[in-house]
Amino acid sequence: MSWLTSNPQILFYILLITALLLTRIPVLGKYFRSVNTLVHEAGHAFVTLLLSGEVIAVNLFADTSGTTVTKAKGKFAQALISLAGYPVSALTGWLCLFLLYKGYNLYILFILTSIALIIMILSLRNMYGLFWAGTFVVLNLLLIYFNNKTLIYAFATFYSVIIFTDAIISSVVLFVLSIKQPKKAGDATNLQKTTKIPAAFWSILLLAFTLFISWLSVIHYFPSIKNLI
Repeated sequence: MSWLTSNPQILFYILLITALLLTRIPVLGKYFRSVNTLVHEAGHAFVTLLLSGEVIAVNLFADTSGTTVTKAKGKFAQALISLAGYPVSALTGWLCLFLLYKGYNLYILFILTSIALIIMILSLRNMYGLFWAGTFVVLNLLLIYFNNKTLIYAFATFYSVIIFTDAIISSVVLFVLSIKQPKKAGDATNLQKTTKIPAAFWSILLLAFTLFISWLSVIHYFPSIKNLI
């Protein structure tokens, strides 16, 4: 472990591979992937509040899906709310990797814990969502309380790469659904209903934005592979 802590670049890629593998494992993988679901749904909720709308309920489900029920006046506001989820996930992944790059590991835990607490208190309604958010908050508060630098770095990196990778994967899934099942393409379907523009257009736009932000994250904040050799 001391060798790994003295080589954070290698540890980063180990955690990246671990996140990719672990998040595909049933139950445990879905539990951790819900971090990105939380961020995605929080994006809808926060944009709703910014536009003076009403957040009726946020739900997180065991299959890593989620819903945010909102009220807003006007189609433009409704479109912005529907549009918010995927960009917020991509930007949060970028922010977490930036903080990680700067060494502000603890800030990542504070930000994600604060998001979970706010959503849980204000609008989280279903039992699984409350269970997940509650255990997630407790886990992070324990990490903060015991202040073990290695564990804080490990979990901060783990959360960051999960949000980063799942933002990309979920955007690709949305694109595929918008082509094959445009009536079941989540946010893209909602945007189609609001704007009358095909779901495929919106899914391409969201995927392009996510890939662009992810590319910026990789070139600026991923440790150089050359330094690993």
